[in-house]
Amino acid sequence: MGLCLGFESALQYWLTKGEDEAVPEGTDTGRFAFAQASSRLARREHLPLEPSEKRPLHLMVPNQTVKHRLDGFEVHVCSTRLPEHSFRRLSGDNLVASPGLTFLQMAPHHTLWELVEIGCYLCSTFSISERGRDYTGEREQLVSLDDLRRYVSSLPKRTYGMRQARRALEYVVELTASPKEVHLAMHYGMPPDLGGRGPIAISANQIIKIEEHGQRLLDEHHLKGDLYLSDYRSDLEYDSLTYHTGRFRLDHTQTRRNVLEAMEIKTISATHGQMDTLQHFDDFTWLLEERIGREHSEATKDQRSAQVDLFQWMNDRERVLF
Repeated sequence: MGLCLGFESALQYWLTKGEDEAVPEGTDTGRFAFAQASSRLARREHLPLEPSEKRPLHLMVPNQTVKHRLDGFEVHVCSTRLPEHSFRRLSGDNLVASPGLTFLQMAPHHTLWELVEIGCYLCSTFSISERGRDYTGEREQLVSLDDLRRYVSSLPKRTYGMRQARRALEYVVELTASPKEVHLAMHYGMPPDLGGRGPIAISANQIIKIEEHGQRLLDEHHLKGDLYLSDYRSDLEYDSLTYHTGRFRLDHTQTRRNVLEAMEIKTISATHGQMDTLQHFDDFTWLLEERIGREHSEATKDQRSAQVDLFQWMNDRERVLF
């Protein structure tokens, strides 16, 4: 008998998990049948998250008979027959919804943009703060895009949220390494009808083998393209002030760019100043298309409205993921 974290609490648990924190192993889905909602258990168990006035702790229970109203908690009944890989085991008998189940639980309550962003974050290689935003460090990927797809496909037909989850997965880009890379992947991965500037096929942190001379210059055997545009043999990079300033970093960035160009891989760098206003981002998009040889297209009135809304939504500094 234990507690099971789900919904927003599971999302917070996964997205804030740092590099040095162990990732819990999967467990038999049947264990969920013993999940409880108990203030006594909550006080006794050492859960990774605690409830607060602004952010209740979300618990899952298997049926209505064990659902109780608890101060500081939101209790959800989940009677759907869930497939394997739905839960991970925390300390004792406590569980947390797996990344796949967490993504499904977010689907009915979020817009397509929000769900695509959540999917990118779950499949990323970085953590964010407990505030629900802002990069805090690198970590291993929690779940692959293929695993998310397999999980959603394994659900019983007509599962609540399944249709929305499948649609969002069409635009999720895995292995992004920062929030800005997520935003660029969404802008250029989605079509104009959804507010995007694409669709362009994107692979984040694509391994690019480099030749002997480049290996010696960089002291590396391969590079990773931030956002590799395979149809255009081009690499779109986000150059942040944090990681691309200073003599060594600047030298490495320029050498990296020279090596890619020598391999006939076109590079273009996005910076904060090119993404801080809509006009700047429009101009950057024109330059990107010119650089990679993509035809400039003119958005319809509705498409332009969606692009403006997407840009403003992504640049809202008050917005959080949970």
